[in-house]
Amino acid sequence: MNKRKIFVLMAYSGAGKTEIARELGKRGFNIVQSYTTRTPRYEGEYGHIFCTSGEYEKMKRNGDIAAYSLIEKNHYFSTKSQIEETDVYVCDPDGIKDLKEKMPEIEFITIYIKVDKSTRMRRMQQRGDDVEKILSRVVQDGVKFRNKKFDYKVPNYDFSKAVNIIEYIIRTERNEQIN
Repeated sequence: MNKRKIFVLMAYSGAGKTEIARELGKRGFNIVQSYTTRTPRYEGEYGHIFCTSGEYEKMKRNGDIAAYSLIEKNHYFSTKSQIEETDVYVCDPDGIKDLKEKMPEIEFITIYIKVDKSTRMRRMQQRGDDVEKILSRVVQDGVKFRNKKFDYKVPNYDFSKAVNIIEYIIRTERNEQIN
């Protein structure tokens, strides 16, 4: 029997993974809105469900967490029920490792979104991150992604092209009809 496939978008901060996920959602894919204890960048921010540290601790005690990562002292995670209902998930290497250990019945296909450091830094600045935060994320990502492993690598300098390629990968992996 074939395992269910979930596609994980992985990239350094500022590479565009959340925007790609949002566009894939518009194309009919179910996207996980992961939890985080960090403060929203702006009202209505897409990509996360913002929660308290207490809510995180409760889900952890209940064994609900499927993927976990700590970034700049903030918890980022998803629940097992979220993963069971999704097609696409934005995650980092720590979370992917956690997913594979906790949910071996699912095949996680990792798509690494490639963007150079200067472009990522410019994008982080455009979304409102200050210089100190940008430099902190660049350093932290360098460590976190040092031994990254992925199934596909897609450059994201042309947004529409990147989304089309990722959609093609997903549909091909699922043996779906491609329009």
